[in-house]
Amino acid sequence: MDFNKKIGILGGTFNPIHTGHINMALSALKECALDEVWFMPNGCPPHKTVSDTVSSISRYRMVEEAISVYDNFKVIDIELNSTEYNYTHETLEKLSRNYPDYKFFFLMGEDSLRTFESWKKPGLICKYASIIVAIRSDSHEDAALLVTKYSKKYSGEFILLKSEFIDVSSTELRDKFYDNPDVKPEYIDDNTFEYVNRHMVYEGVNTAGYTEIGDIKRDLVETLKPTRYEHTIGVMHTAINLGMRYDVSLILCQYAGLLHDVAKSFDNDGLIDYCKDNKLEILDSEYKAPHILHGKVGADIARKKYNITDERVLNAIINHTTGRPAMSLLEQIVFVADYIEPGRCKANRLNEIRAMAYYNIDIATAMILKDTINYLKDIDAFIDERTIDTYDYYK
Repeated sequence: MDFNKKIGILGGTFNPIHTGHINMALSALKECALDEVWFMPNGCPPHKTVSDTVSSISRYRMVEEAISVYDNFKVIDIELNSTEYNYTHETLEKLSRNYPDYKFFFLMGEDSLRTFESWKKPGLICKYASIIVAIRSDSHEDAALLVTKYSKKYSGEFILLKSEFIDVSSTELRDKFYDNPDVKPEYIDDNTFEYVNRHMVYEGVNTAGYTEIGDIKRDLVETLKPTRYEHTIGVMHTAINLGMRYDVSLILCQYAGLLHDVAKSFDNDGLIDYCKDNKLEILDSEYKAPHILHGKVGADIARKKYNITDERVLNAIINHTTGRPAMSLLEQIVFVADYIEPGRCKANRLNEIRAMAYYNIDIATAMILKDTINYLKDIDAFIDERTIDTYDYYK
């Protein structure tokens, strides 16, 4: 039978994806004359437990980022969307049924080759795909013996790659991220690192010592006007929803959303006095529009009164009014939530921006900034340069 395409399948948890995976795919693409390699993140792999702290969507998106620069690579979600254990022979059978004109090659590393007999129904795996194996150069003879054995036993085609297998441990890479999330480990590409950093994929969240959410709410009921408190709760819930959408820590979204307007009980003179009393810098632009200071004052109150020590939360509170270029994702979430929460009803394009916020938060951020600048121009109000700079960055 003539096949329209030769497709390599590289499955794995990809927690995280690294250059070992990429090099294996590139070697198979070249040595076996494949048309494409499809990366297949596991949903519920039967042989290992995926860390609960890293969602399947995060692993899928890390793969998307890592392979985005390669024309012959793509990521598929055939196993990702499954709620049950994924067995390789079942997945390959589905692919063969869905793409009857394609010839499939299943990629595996040396360790998988050595345990292949323990896999569920290895004979069916060989029926639906040829097996491509990446090995270390010093293991070639042993691997060749196994290939000969399995080829006869399962009537399958096994191909040893000539390119040397890069043996990288995802566990060790995760540990490096946990130890120092701001430093890119070896074997992690720039796109994956940017995603990991932006979404705080491997960063722990420690809220020990923080004032309980319920206690903060009770405080805010007493200090904020009823309409401001209602807005605050709306921002908190909207921030949580956006956190679910963009895979950001929900507890950080909750604290940042709840406390973003904690200083709104101050009038302009009170904000200036607070800054002077607590040695907080006041910019010239903030003297011209003192209400902007409620973000800076709010972060100081969050730190001193409610024991919030996470700089990510504090920065989200500080920058939720003017924004800043290159905001963290948490900062963007609070910035956008402040604009689109359900109690808002007067802004132009509000429904369009709400929809865009869940589709592409960068575009939503630019839309908010543009409309804010236009509104301030229309009423001849002061426009902070940070807002203009932020719009120039995101537009």
